[in-house]
Amino acid sequence: MSQWRGYGAGGGVCLGFVVSDLQRVAERACFRLVKCIYEQSQKTALAKEFIDHSLATIDATTPLDDERVEEFANQIVTRYQQLACAFKDPSFREECEWRIISKFVPLDHQSVRVRGMATMLVPYFEVDLDLGNDSEGRTNLGFDTVIAGPSLQKERILQAASIATRHLSVEASRPSDIPYRSL
Repeated sequence: MSQWRGYGAGGGVCLGFVVSDLQRVAERACFRLVKCIYEQSQKTALAKEFIDHSLATIDATTPLDDERVEEFANQIVTRYQQLACAFKDPSFREECEWRIISKFVPLDHQSVRVRGMATMLVPYFEVDLDLGNDSEGRTNLGFDTVIAGPSLQKERILQAASIATRHLSVEASRPSDIPYRSL
């Protein structure tokens, strides 16, 4: 319920992705699908392992001029940012979130788009979800479930979801129709 309260804005839908399909989408875009890490001890251990490994790659016999130091520092920061994208505060543990994480993408990349929010513009990376057609000729976008959130207009939302997904390999469902699945 906290997800619906925080992000649903009085309605909305939840898309249930097939993990293997989402993994294919991520790999095709040169991204990684990772499960968020909530436990502080696990985050600390991963950060320490990362730093130890990064420092071990410095060859003490190779002279480090300013250019080499800057290049090495940029590599470490970029790789650590990717690791840190999987870190999340323990108070959000119930979300059991997974994220698709990219390498550094410059804002002028051809797949970076912008969407409007209530108070700002937000850049995002456009990823093609099309995984081809299923055995019945419907388009597979990697998700198999559409669940309508709490709303006074739930039936209308389900009806709209059914229309929107009629050519996709997915069906709109009520939350009670879908068993809870933990990843």
